[in-house]
Amino acid sequence: MERISTKPYVGFAEVYDQVMADVPYGLWLRYIKGIWANFACSPRTVLDLACGTGNLSLLLARDSYEVVGVDASSSMLEVARRKFAAEGFKSDFRLGDMKDFQLDVPVDAAICVFDSLNYLLEPQHVQSAFCCVAAALNPGGLFVFDVNTPLRLSTIPQETTLYQGPGYVVVWGDLWNAAQRWWQVNLTGFVEKDGVWHRFDEIHKERAFPLEDLSAWLQEAGFQVKGIFDSYSFTPASGVTTRAYFAARKNPAEAGVEE
Repeated sequence: MERISTKPYVGFAEVYDQVMADVPYGLWLRYIKGIWANFACSPRTVLDLACGTGNLSLLLARDSYEVVGVDASSSMLEVARRKFAAEGFKSDFRLGDMKDFQLDVPVDAAICVFDSLNYLLEPQHVQSAFCCVAAALNPGGLFVFDVNTPLRLSTIPQETTLYQGPGYVVVWGDLWNAAQRWWQVNLTGFVEKDGVWHRFDEIHKERAFPLEDLSAWLQEAGFQVKGIFDSYSFTPASGVTTRAYFAARKNPAEAGVEE
């Protein structure tokens, strides 16, 4: 059996969609479109940051949006490209780090979902990501993203879960590092290819920053924070929020656009 120890989302990429089969991508899209409508955003082009295997990107493409997907895992992007090709869509997926990327042509809106920004473990990395998104947006463009809150990460049960299906087994272990204030997942997976089983080992880490810090960093990057909400609602986030959604508009002043 071949054993491979890798960065996150390398070995996991081939079975990610099977393990995450219950993720409500359709609900996310409806909610994001509701946020766009609420803040008078009618995008044609959308950046899907940390797009992963392209599930939300594909739903956007089906709705006739032009999508640019950026992700740090070439393995995840390979899966995303296969999905687009299978449905006859032209794909624009690019390998890039959330905290250090640029687009050649700016877009009208940006999204970053499934707590992807929690993977940035240092304040300066989050700040850099916000600056990159601001640079990638047209003036007045809307940035919508979600984050796990400190409450959520610190209360995830520390347990081991087994996921299995045709041709794969994944052992998922949740840990809370109180000293570092981050949540960690240890993954060991076994994937069968052409009669041979391959093993992968990955460590995933997330850190949650106070919502007020995220808000301040957005403003420093040139955004106006329009709202911070509980999941799938327009109820303001509070001390008991476990997943918060941000809606931030790139400062339109540079283009002379009125609010």
